[in-house]
Amino acid sequence: MSDTKREVIIQACMAAAATITTANGYSTDIGLNTFRAIPKIDPSRLPACVIYPQPETAERVGGGDYLCTMPLRAEAVALTGTINPSILAEQMLGDMRQAFLGTLITPLIEEIHYASGGTNDYTHKDTVAVTASFTIKYFSKINDPYF
Repeated sequence: MSDTKREVIIQACMAAAATITTANGYSTDIGLNTFRAIPKIDPSRLPACVIYPQPETAERVGGGDYLCTMPLRAEAVALTGTINPSILAEQMLGDMRQAFLGTLITPLIEEIHYASGGTNDYTHKDTVAVTASFTIKYFSKINDPYF
């Protein structure tokens, strides 16, 4: 069986996150290691970006469709090295916003927007983590999530 529309969109988000490298013109390399819903990352796998699909809501619209609204949270973690953690955090947030809003291309997505992001935790000695939340809207048939 093929993937649901939601699954295809999640896979596109994973692919967008994987583009976040300095070789692709970004400020950081958080896309070098991308994971899906992995709450703990081995420090040897940093920098990294983790995608967390969240529960969606659906609104019945005309023509036998749902307009689904799927929140998606991305979390980036990187070693600070000699970079000020606040500066690195802003670079990671900017990179995630650019990747998801500028390069996430799939005809299945009706709308995507940035909802929130950043960090307020600078307590870790060697790492900084940043979250970015996005809202993705797409149509799905009422009786068939594959179309």
